[in-house]
Amino acid sequence: MQLLRLFCDVARYQSFSRAAEEHGVTQSAASQRIGALEKDLGVTLIDRSVRPLGLTTAGELFYKEAANIVRRYENLVQKIAHLQKQPSGHVHVDAIYSAGIDLLNHVHAAFVKQYPQVAVSIEYKQPAEVHDAVRAGRCDLGFVSYPKIWRDIGVMPLRDEVMAVACSPRHPFAGRTRIEARELAEWSMITLEADLPVGRHIRRYLKEHGELPTIAASFDNVDTVKTALQVSDDQFSILPRRTVLREVAAGTLKAVALDPTLVRPMGLIYPRGRRAFSPALQVFVNFLLEHAGPDMDTIDETDARARHLVGDRL
Repeated sequence: MQLLRLFCDVARYQSFSRAAEEHGVTQSAASQRIGALEKDLGVTLIDRSVRPLGLTTAGELFYKEAANIVRRYENLVQKIAHLQKQPSGHVHVDAIYSAGIDLLNHVHAAFVKQYPQVAVSIEYKQPAEVHDAVRAGRCDLGFVSYPKIWRDIGVMPLRDEVMAVACSPRHPFAGRTRIEARELAEWSMITLEADLPVGRHIRRYLKEHGELPTIAASFDNVDTVKTALQVSDDQFSILPRRTVLREVAAGTLKAVALDPTLVRPMGLIYPRGRRAFSPALQVFVNFLLEHAGPDMDTIDETDARARHLVGDRL
């Protein structure tokens, strides 16, 4: 079973090194084990001539069936563990970059502390890549913004994140408590790229409530936008308020309420064909809904301030 898990992880990550790291072996050992498997089967499963690694036709068939065997085995183990109130197994999550690495890492750490027998791995990707990974079964759960109604993907609403104007403490907006969208047209803006769902919705919102400001720069992740804002005295951005709480607590950024309100819906996505979640996945989903759901914004802000104060004392 460990060999099947190793092969599935090589196929999922498209990398011997990533899979080897997760299994606690060297890249060479992982490659040798897969090579021995291919020799036993008499076929080539991994196409090593391309980067990232790909699957041969035989490899795709083997991955599909092996992943099903591993999933069924883990479900069986987890059901037995569930009888003893101790879920165990693996949960693979793919999340968009702007989902908030701090948020998910914080939830992850709290979850593992409560459920030490459940291993959770989180990868950050572009929205289309998250959707593709969920649809292909390369992950158990996706964390996305603006979830749609997809034929092959199920959706669970998670939270609506309030968006805010973010800027340097030296920006003229910094002393405001609220800004109307129509006022923003006169200023230069740093924003998220238009091919991201959040970038498209921000642009649409600004056009509907005034004019689109001059865009000085656009990036594909929130962290880069925040870094650019911190060194700019005359540019602003519109970001999920939660994503700048740590900077606001540290005094490196300001967050100003936006009028009319703009929200970014967040959701969890999963393969629609799955009949039921494994016990491990179910407890993780329940934990996410409780600790990253609609009631968490106030708690997030309090936590950000507390962690900043602890950092100052250290």
